[in-house]
Amino acid sequence: MGCYGIGLGRVLGAAAEIHHDENGVIWPEEIAPFKIHLVLLDGESGGKRIKDMADKFYQDLRGRGIEALYDEREGKTAGEKFADADLIGIPYRIIASEKTIKQDCVEIKRRNEKKAKLIKIKDFKKRFEI
Repeated sequence: MGCYGIGLGRVLGAAAEIHHDENGVIWPEEIAPFKIHLVLLDGESGGKRIKDMADKFYQDLRGRGIEALYDEREGKTAGEKFADADLIGIPYRIIASEKTIKQDCVEIKRRNEKKAKLIKIKDFKKRFEI
């Protein structure tokens, strides 16, 4: 016995078939598992201070009801984290690093765009109101 209707698995499969590139899936915001993929790049010298700022930023996102995946893995290079982020396909990738935190900014990149932009954290919060 089988099911021939439109099920969740078929909808997601169809979306992945339509919305992808050579790096992975590009989820439409309406069905993405998360809206934001927050990637922590702590670097050699930043360490705890940068992680604390990123943790605070993540908690702020959650507190405002924004679903975010937080990549705080240690021992992974920036390239590995970026490749994984592209493969997963969450609509917005946000980078928290020593460079961005010094400028009170985050780096934001839409999954379907090539270029990233630096945006002030206060402007980011206005942009992602719920």
